[in-house]
Amino acid sequence: MDFACDFTAKVCAPSSINGLHGVPQIDQVEVKIGATNTYMDVRLTAVLRIFAAGLSICACGSGFARDEEEAWNTCSTPKTQFVLQIPGSLIHSTAPTATGCSFQTPDGEFNVEAVAQPDSGTEGETLESRMQKEIDLLSGTVKHKKKGDTWFILSGVTPDGTEYYRKLFIKDSQCVTLRVTYPQAQHKKYDKWVARIEKTFVPFAVPEEKSGD
Repeated sequence: MDFACDFTAKVCAPSSINGLHGVPQIDQVEVKIGATNTYMDVRLTAVLRIFAAGLSICACGSGFARDEEEAWNTCSTPKTQFVLQIPGSLIHSTAPTATGCSFQTPDGEFNVEAVAQPDSGTEGETLESRMQKEIDLLSGTVKHKKKGDTWFILSGVTPDGTEYYRKLFIKDSQCVTLRVTYPQAQHKKYDKWVARIEKTFVPFAVPEEKSGD
């Protein structure tokens, strides 16, 4: 007896069966089933890939949404001209020496404050000498310093691991200082906050003029 083999489907059958009335050809049946299974496998794989991609996009999108939806508040006082922007999750500082615009995280780990005060008025004192006085007060912990025409920046880490950032501005007889502190070990957590606070801080805001009737 002769055999007809379908090597794709790995099936062999007597060739004499093929062609009998009411009996479909074996090789055609196997090829049809094989093609159907292949189509279903490809379709299922495509659906799973689309589903996985959708989950990935949703996860990433929710992360971006959280960053974008974080509310920021503005602080200023009637006696000051500065404008300080801070994350909405911060609360007013509980420190005894806290000013009107002093804030912290609920656990006290991150602190930021803006302080306005009259210039010291010391005769002959320059921005450079004021900067050096601040450096001396920080007891050699300054790691970075930068100076402009009317401001200077000091940053570093104290012996207990507290990272600090200070920026002092001088205009006429007024002095405004921005101070930020947080654990150096958590700098990756707070670096974006510090960058935005520094970028948006306005030390001497121009009062808005009231329009006449």
